[in-house]
Amino acid sequence: MASTITITVTQQVLEKMQQYYSNQVIKVPNHTLFQAKTSNCTITAYLSKKVVFQGANPEIEANKWQAKPHNSSLRKTQTSKASGLPANVANQSAIGCDEVGTGDYFGPLVVCCAYTTEHQIESLLSLGIKDSKALKDSEICYLAEQIKDIIPHQVLILPNVKYNEMVDRGMNANAIKAFLHNQALLKLTAQLNVLPKYLIMDEFVNEKKYFDYLTNLPKQSKIIKDNLYFVQKGESVHVAVAAASILARESFVKYLNQMSHKLNFDLPKGASSIVDQAGRQLVKRFGEEQLKEISKWHFANTKKIIT
Repeated sequence: MASTITITVTQQVLEKMQQYYSNQVIKVPNHTLFQAKTSNCTITAYLSKKVVFQGANPEIEANKWQAKPHNSSLRKTQTSKASGLPANVANQSAIGCDEVGTGDYFGPLVVCCAYTTEHQIESLLSLGIKDSKALKDSEICYLAEQIKDIIPHQVLILPNVKYNEMVDRGMNANAIKAFLHNQALLKLTAQLNVLPKYLIMDEFVNEKKYFDYLTNLPKQSKIIKDNLYFVQKGESVHVAVAAASILARESFVKYLNQMSHKLNFDLPKGASSIVDQAGRQLVKRFGEEQLKEISKWHFANTKKIIT
């Protein structure tokens, strides 16, 4: 019987894993660094630094990289309890919040907040609404078309030229995400006649730090605090978070495709060595200024590309 273990590793460990399993790589699915197969299990390493071990003996491989791996289903239960959310929250009306593009050198940062009523939950689940990282781009775009007109949502797209300006002003990636999430929540809640009891944020930083970022931002007129819950793996807790993930990813994919078409140059996702190679070719063709305009300039990729 197959079992699944999910762990989160550092970038350094992720790179060591890529080298360690280099002779056993079977493919590189979307949003992953690699997928490898051993006699014990299949290992899928995501660009988000999450690594999934699935097979007959996943613990043998997982133990090589983390002393105490956590079973993914157990983590889901612990997360729900720690968040303060009720056990039946999955059946309640809620706003879900998620973002994509954080780990992509070329793509924009995209945040989405989506509202689903309790009456929509079953139909959304039957459509196959789930975490966008588990879906192909074609599936994401199809599902987004099915739900974008039936659930209220707000998508905010931050092009990299604006992202770089915010970084230059001293903001880090989490501060930028906190700002965008709050803006999206303000816009979405202003549209709704009745506010749901649960606003579920797919946790990218702890609650205290999130509000610290917002409090320290200049010209921050209003901060959404009431009924806001921070949950790891939020898409497994409520379909609203999964819907937000899909809608954000669709906007990301479309934006990146438009940029590629405009430049007549294929801009790859992620931040791997493939991105470095593309960046060098882009500089040769368009110059360094063009690279800075469409990339997250502070990424380590920049140094690898221009030196």
